[in-house]
Amino acid sequence: MIDMHTHLWPTGQSPGYMKDYLDKKKKEGINLPLTGPDLLESMDHCGIRQAVISVLAFDSHMENQDLLPLHDYVEKQIAASNGRLAAFCTVQPFRDDTLETLTVLLSRHCFCGLKLHPNIQCFYPDDKRLYPLYRWMESNHFPVLFHTGGIGLKGVRDDYGSPEHIDPIACDFPNLPIIMGHAGRIHYETTAMLLRKHRHVYADISTNFGRLTGEEWRQLLHLMETVKLWCGTTEKLLPGSDSPFYPQDATVAFIQKLQEHIAVSDILAEADTARLLECNAEDFCRKYGIFQDPQP
Repeated sequence: MIDMHTHLWPTGQSPGYMKDYLDKKKKEGINLPLTGPDLLESMDHCGIRQAVISVLAFDSHMENQDLLPLHDYVEKQIAASNGRLAAFCTVQPFRDDTLETLTVLLSRHCFCGLKLHPNIQCFYPDDKRLYPLYRWMESNHFPVLFHTGGIGLKGVRDDYGSPEHIDPIACDFPNLPIIMGHAGRIHYETTAMLLRKHRHVYADISTNFGRLTGEEWRQLLHLMETVKLWCGTTEKLLPGSDSPFYPQDATVAFIQKLQEHIAVSDILAEADTARLLECNAEDFCRKYGIFQDPQP
């Protein structure tokens, strides 16, 4: 399995709200994996072979210079991973130096795509001011991972992440590889429509699990059934965890729980969950050259 959606950052550079989150987890006895070795240990425990790290902008005010230390940190973690980790960089969307910053970052060996978080960075993805970035990404065959769907945090405007904003981008840049992070949760009908309509649009399944104890896997069932009904296949769904915000072992456990209950579905087959775990992300990463160095 390849985890297509993880995050790492230096704890000393966490903003206030993130420090509170980390302190809360620590009091609960949970130490989140925020270093490369910690992430690799989690991956080994879960049977995850490789992972893609998305550099995360903590708020809409971070300038491109503010983001560079986060990129430097992730690059160091990747360098010591023996080819098991790769990363998507991020940028402040609306600055004069943004395109230059993007091209410099993607010239660094460890970065192989772009992550944008409309909800946190406070912009609509189909804003025409972003089109020079998308044009450059398309011409250089780099994927863009967008956060899509809701976060569910008070004070964060989830309308920025509505999956409808992906459609104009995919129409205007038909060869741009796009990953809809979190599969537009919970707007599954729209996500399925976009996967069906656009050849180069994909979605990762991260955090698509319910809160009803023992039945968390049913939300993933709903997502996969909706996509298969509209698209005829689930091959454009990619595994992802959103670690450290969501544990990798929980994601794997819920997928396996769905496998155990696959008989409840008249639409899905065992091959759908098997491909999710073993094939879909591998095919994507091979197609777009995500992992440059083979593992030893």
